[in-house]
Amino acid sequence: MRITPISAGRVYRVPARRQEVNSKSIRNSTEIPNIAFYGLFGCKKPDVTEKFRYGLEALDDKSMLIVTSDETVSNLMLNKVVENIDVPILKTYTLKVGEKDLINREKLEANFGIYKKNYDYYVINLSEWIWNLEVRNPKETLNTKQHFVKSGEIKKLNYGEYIGTGELHLDTHGKYKFMFNPPYSYNPTNAEGYLEVRSAVSTPEGLQSLNRQTISALTAGEKKVSNKQKEFTFWDIGGLGNIIEELRKSIIRPINYPMVYKNIRLNKGIMLYGPPRCGKTLLGKAIANEADAEFRYVNANEFKYSEVGGSEKSVRNIFKQAEDKAPFILFIDEFDAIGKKRDGSSNARFDDSVVNQFLGCMSDLEKSNAMAFVIAATNRLDLIDPALLASGRFGLHLEVPMPNLEGLKEIYDIHAKGQPIEDSVSKDELAKTMLENKFNGSDVAEMVTLGYYNALERLGINRKMDNKTFMLSDLKKIKIAQEDFTQAIAKIAKQKL
Repeated sequence: MRITPISAGRVYRVPARRQEVNSKSIRNSTEIPNIAFYGLFGCKKPDVTEKFRYGLEALDDKSMLIVTSDETVSNLMLNKVVENIDVPILKTYTLKVGEKDLINREKLEANFGIYKKNYDYYVINLSEWIWNLEVRNPKETLNTKQHFVKSGEIKKLNYGEYIGTGELHLDTHGKYKFMFNPPYSYNPTNAEGYLEVRSAVSTPEGLQSLNRQTISALTAGEKKVSNKQKEFTFWDIGGLGNIIEELRKSIIRPINYPMVYKNIRLNKGIMLYGPPRCGKTLLGKAIANEADAEFRYVNANEFKYSEVGGSEKSVRNIFKQAEDKAPFILFIDEFDAIGKKRDGSSNARFDDSVVNQFLGCMSDLEKSNAMAFVIAATNRLDLIDPALLASGRFGLHLEVPMPNLEGLKEIYDIHAKGQPIEDSVSKDELAKTMLENKFNGSDVAEMVTLGYYNALERLGINRKMDNKTFMLSDLKKIKIAQEDFTQAIAKIAKQKL
């Protein structure tokens, strides 16, 4: 479902059954100030209330929003009680609440998580003690027995209820910090930017939180993220700001606001080129998510068929799919495998006919009104047939280079987010060393992972785990030091030789 931004301060209508503000009954419909996009586009830094709403907007039937003042405690509790949750948790969004976010206490009285099942929402106590979780309408008299929640216990949330956490005052806008009003649409973009995101299928921390429902979902083939689920966004990409802006201009804005571009000839074909593992494929996935469009990833070798005419037919079919399901983004990796220069001789190569078919399909796509775009990626632009690179085919060429010094710092910040890194670690020194060793984005991610493993070995955590003497208190001792990263860089650099 696509979200259409509304100007700040504008008033819009919502159904009465979907909204309740400060316990005031609403008849058929009501007017409320639009705050759904407050804080976006760099207008202001969102406060904890807005971030809480962003987390609710991001929830689907396979994710959880965690609100906590102590992430270690809440994660440990989640691991203990995850079997009580009857939906698969593949992703978590964590809102960390510090003293600066509260008025009358240093931290939350208790941590909690919210997840969605079908159209209902549930809250779970992620604290180690029995807690009076005040899930109630603001006007309702507190009933201790009704709202007495044990550690790990789950309660269903209703519209207009607030989740008391010992923070008795309203925030500066006169709203309860954790007022539960279900979102009107699925929109994880803001949560991806302002909350900490972990995937159960991609991070070691997430794998510790697998429940039986999650395992069943994965073994049933649901590990693959659907086209509409937000897996990557531009927040996950560092060092490519100029390219991202070009893609916003050429693809994202035309898809989101087609009426602005209806009389403009758009570049329906974009060629990304540059060294391997520098972010070309990640850019393609992020574009589709930012534009809320269908996304299809294809390796160019998939177009090669042994039977005569099979390759050309597969090209025609996928272009038809792109037009029929627009807005649609087709990403073709390793494009040089099928887009090589034609030699012009009578003894044509097997793939010359495929190049001809692509030329025809790209020309037809440009003439159509469908908001469908084809992004091709290659490490060898010099091998591509010039006719494919002409205007009207793949007319926009964007180089995705090796990251420079500032780019390496940005990529490091993305992968180091949420990691237990010592304050003494110098990002500047790491970036200089990475630049000297010609690191790409994938190398930076690997450096952070190896650095963590090195820290476990240096601190004796591995030995404790092997001897069954590891204690939960040891978790707080894990810190990645400069030497751990230095060893990781040396190992990766040796492998690159």
